[in-house]
Amino acid sequence: KGQTRGLSWPDLRRQTAALAIYLHEQGIQHGDRVAAYLPYITEAAIAMLACLSIGAVWSICAPDMGTHAVLDRFQQIEPKVLIACDGVTYGAKDYDRMSAVQELKDALPTVQHVILHDNLGVADLASSEVASAVRMSQTTSRHGPEVDAFCPMALPFDHPLWIVYSSGTTGLPKPIVHGHGGTLIVALAPK
Repeated sequence: KGQTRGLSWPDLRRQTAALAIYLHEQGIQHGDRVAAYLPYITEAAIAMLACLSIGAVWSICAPDMGTHAVLDRFQQIEPKVLIACDGVTYGAKDYDRMSAVQELKDALPTVQHVILHDNLGVADLASSEVASAVRMSQTTSRHGPEVDAFCPMALPFDHPLWIVYSSGTTGLPKPIVHGHGGTLIVALAPK
């Protein structure tokens, strides 16, 4: 059974701004790709909003996908950042995904930064090969005037927003890029 967790609008804004500032400080710029290996949880929404607010291009694969399927997608987009979780819970059972995170990092030579979300709390970064990773909680915990004053970047209508993929039934999955403006129009279109 799933868990429900609340997050206030002010805290969503603060955590998003804190992560966006962190990414910017790491040299992530508009147009850079950020790959996420996360379940569809609050932290995924925060990370997506942070990336989009600085003009980075977001792409996500669920951690229940096999690493080969994830690599078939992420290797094509050459991400600079990998945001991943240490594991997932499915059917009331925990699954450690640290070896998969390591495999992804090793197979994605363009990744310069790894951010790890403690979904299960099983990652020991001190003894892990992903020791260069920073915990997501560190990147989203910042407070202060810079965070309070953060304003998302204004981007052109056709600026890339996120990358999704075809199923891959006829070869490699094909990346499909959606832009900011077109996605907004679809989202706001009357039903």
